[in-house]
Amino acid sequence: MKKILALTLVAILLAGCGAASVKTGLGHNISVDKSKDASAEGDGLVQVDTVMAAVTVDSSNKILGVVIDTAQTRINFDTNGKITSDLTEEQKTKAELGYDYGMKKAGSAREWFEQIAELEKWMVGKTVDKITAIKDASEDEDLKSKVTITITPYQAAVAEAVAKAR
Repeated sequence: MKKILALTLVAILLAGCGAASVKTGLGHNISVDKSKDASAEGDGLVQVDTVMAAVTVDSSNKILGVVIDTAQTRINFDTNGKITSDLTEEQKTKAELGYDYGMKKAGSAREWFEQIAELEKWMVGKTVDKITAIKDASEDEDLKSKVTITITPYQAAVAEAVAKAR
Protein backbone atom coordinates (compact mmCIF):
# COMPACT_ATOMS: atom_id res chain seq x y z
CA MET A 1 0.00 0.00 0.00
CA LYS A 2 2.89 2.36 0.78
CA LYS A 3 4.28 1.77 -2.73
CA ILE A 4 0.92 2.70 -4.26
CA LEU A 5 0.86 5.98 -2.35
CA ALA A 6 4.49 6.71 -3.26
CA LEU A 7 3.82 6.12 -6.96
CA THR A 8 0.80 8.43 -6.80
CA LEU A 9 2.87 11.16 -5.14
CA VAL A 10 5.65 10.85 -7.73
CA ALA A 11 3.11 11.20 -10.54
CA ILE A 12 1.62 14.30 -8.91
CA LEU A 13 5.09 15.82 -8.57
CA LEU A 14 5.89 15.05 -12.21
CA ALA A 15 2.64 16.63 -13.32
CA GLY A 16 3.45 19.72 -11.24
CA CYS A 17 6.88 19.99 -12.88
CA GLY A 18 5.47 20.43 -16.38
CA ALA A 19 5.21 16.77 -17.35
CA ALA A 20 1.52 17.27 -18.11
CA SER A 21 1.33 14.21 -20.31
CA VAL A 22 1.85 11.93 -17.29
CA LYS A 23 -1.37 10.66 -15.74
CA THR A 24 -2.03 8.58 -12.64
CA GLY A 25 -4.80 6.07 -12.05
CA LEU A 26 -5.94 3.69 -9.36
CA GLY A 27 -7.81 0.44 -9.96
CA HIS A 28 -9.01 -2.49 -7.95
CA ASN A 29 -10.58 -5.92 -8.25
CA ILE A 30 -12.54 -7.57 -5.41
CA SER A 31 -13.34 -11.26 -5.12
CA VAL A 32 -15.03 -13.38 -2.45
CA ASP A 33 -14.94 -16.65 -4.40
CA LYS A 34 -12.67 -18.40 -1.87
CA SER A 35 -15.26 -18.07 0.90
CA LYS A 36 -16.91 -21.24 2.25
CA ASP A 37 -19.76 -22.31 4.50
CA ALA A 38 -19.29 -23.59 8.05
CA SER A 39 -19.95 -27.31 8.49
CA ALA A 40 -19.52 -30.14 10.97
CA GLU A 41 -16.03 -30.58 9.53
CA GLY A 42 -14.89 -27.06 10.29
CA ASP A 43 -15.38 -23.32 10.47
CA GLY A 44 -16.72 -21.27 7.62
CA LEU A 45 -14.61 -18.62 5.96
CA VAL A 46 -15.31 -15.23 4.49
CA GLN A 47 -12.30 -14.31 2.37
CA VAL A 48 -12.16 -10.99 0.57
CA ASP A 49 -9.30 -10.60 -1.90
CA THR A 50 -8.83 -6.97 -2.89
CA VAL A 51 -6.30 -6.39 -5.65
CA MET A 52 -5.10 -2.78 -5.88
CA ALA A 53 -3.11 -1.21 -8.69
CA ALA A 54 -1.65 2.25 -9.18
CA VAL A 55 -0.26 3.28 -12.55
CA THR A 56 1.38 6.22 -14.19
CA VAL A 57 0.92 6.40 -17.94
CA ASP A 58 2.13 8.65 -20.72
CA SER A 59 -0.03 10.44 -23.29
CA SER A 60 -0.41 7.23 -25.34
CA ASN A 61 -1.42 5.26 -22.20
CA LYS A 62 1.82 3.28 -22.09
CA ILE A 63 2.61 2.33 -18.53
CA LEU A 64 5.53 4.26 -17.05
CA GLY A 65 5.17 2.76 -13.58
CA VAL A 66 2.90 0.28 -11.85
CA VAL A 67 2.49 -0.93 -8.28
CA ILE A 68 0.24 -3.87 -7.40
CA ASP A 69 -0.74 -5.28 -4.02
CA THR A 70 -3.44 -7.52 -2.58
CA ALA A 71 -5.28 -7.39 0.72
CA GLN A 72 -6.41 -10.93 1.51
CA THR A 73 -8.76 -10.61 4.47
CA ARG A 74 -9.98 -13.82 6.11
CA ILE A 75 -12.69 -14.10 8.78
CA ASN A 76 -13.66 -17.52 10.18
CA PHE A 77 -17.04 -18.32 11.73
CA ASP A 78 -18.66 -21.40 13.26
CA THR A 79 -21.94 -23.14 12.36
CA ASN A 80 -23.83 -20.74 14.65
CA GLY A 81 -22.48 -17.76 12.74
CA LYS A 82 -20.17 -16.71 15.60
CA ILE A 83 -16.93 -15.16 14.41
CA THR A 84 -13.95 -17.24 15.55
CA SER A 85 -11.19 -15.02 14.13
CA ASP A 86 -9.33 -12.45 16.19
CA LEU A 87 -10.81 -9.20 14.90
CA THR A 88 -8.07 -7.15 16.56
CA GLU A 89 -5.31 -8.88 14.57
CA GLU A 90 -3.50 -6.55 12.17
CA GLN A 91 -4.37 -7.20 8.54
CA LYS A 92 -1.35 -6.98 6.22
CA THR A 93 -1.29 -7.00 2.45
CA LYS A 94 0.61 -9.69 0.57
CA ALA A 95 3.43 -7.25 -0.16
CA GLU A 96 3.61 -6.23 3.51
CA LEU A 97 3.81 -9.89 4.51
CA GLY A 98 6.81 -10.45 2.23
CA TYR A 99 8.36 -13.83 2.95
CA ASP A 100 5.77 -14.47 5.67
CA TYR A 101 3.10 -14.91 2.99
CA GLY A 102 4.49 -18.42 2.63
CA MET A 103 4.55 -19.36 -1.05
CA LYS A 104 8.12 -20.68 -0.80
CA LYS A 105 7.17 -22.77 2.23
CA ALA A 106 4.36 -24.24 0.12
CA GLY A 107 6.82 -25.23 -2.63
CA SER A 108 6.85 -22.23 -4.96
CA ALA A 109 10.21 -21.15 -6.37
CA ARG A 110 9.39 -17.47 -5.73
CA GLU A 111 7.44 -15.64 -3.07
CA TRP A 112 4.34 -13.61 -4.06
CA PHE A 113 6.06 -10.22 -3.77
CA GLU A 114 8.90 -11.43 -5.99
CA GLN A 115 6.49 -12.62 -8.65
CA ILE A 116 4.39 -9.46 -8.58
CA ALA A 117 7.57 -7.38 -8.94
CA GLU A 118 8.40 -9.35 -12.11
CA LEU A 119 4.86 -8.82 -13.41
CA GLU A 120 5.06 -5.07 -12.69
CA LYS A 121 8.42 -4.85 -14.47
CA TRP A 122 6.96 -6.70 -17.48
CA MET A 123 3.99 -4.29 -17.66
CA VAL A 124 6.14 -1.15 -17.88
CA GLY A 125 6.26 0.19 -21.44
CA LYS A 126 3.14 -1.69 -22.51
CA THR A 127 -0.44 -0.62 -23.16
CA VAL A 128 -3.45 -2.34 -21.57
CA ASP A 129 -4.10 -4.14 -24.87
CA LYS A 130 -0.65 -5.76 -24.71
CA ILE A 131 -1.03 -6.55 -21.01
CA THR A 132 -4.43 -8.20 -21.42
CA ALA A 133 -3.52 -10.02 -24.65
CA ILE A 134 -2.31 -12.99 -22.58
CA LYS A 135 -4.46 -14.97 -20.17
CA ASP A 136 -1.64 -16.70 -18.32
CA ALA A 137 2.00 -15.85 -17.58
CA SER A 138 3.09 -19.10 -19.26
CA GLU A 139 2.02 -17.57 -22.61
CA ASP A 140 4.86 -15.02 -22.47
CA GLU A 141 8.54 -15.93 -22.80
CA ASP A 142 9.66 -13.22 -20.36
CA LEU A 143 7.12 -14.16 -17.68
CA LYS A 144 6.78 -17.93 -17.79
CA SER A 145 9.88 -18.71 -15.71
CA LYS A 146 9.27 -15.88 -13.23
CA VAL A 147 5.52 -15.76 -12.57
CA THR A 148 3.37 -18.76 -11.61
CA ILE A 149 0.51 -16.88 -9.94
CA THR A 150 -2.79 -16.26 -11.73
CA ILE A 151 -2.45 -12.85 -13.38
CA THR A 152 -6.06 -12.15 -14.44
CA PRO A 153 -7.07 -10.09 -11.36
CA TYR A 154 -3.90 -8.00 -11.65
CA GLN A 155 -4.52 -7.35 -15.34
CA ALA A 156 -8.08 -6.24 -14.54
CA ALA A 157 -6.96 -3.88 -11.76
CA VAL A 158 -4.27 -2.35 -13.98
CA ALA A 159 -6.75 -1.95 -16.86
CA GLU A 160 -9.13 -0.10 -14.52
CA ALA A 161 -6.29 2.08 -13.24
CA VAL A 162 -5.29 3.04 -16.78
CA ALA A 163 -8.92 3.78 -17.69
CA LYS A 164 -9.22 6.07 -14.64
CA ALA A 165 -5.85 7.80 -15.15
CA ARG A 166 -6.09 11.57 -15.01
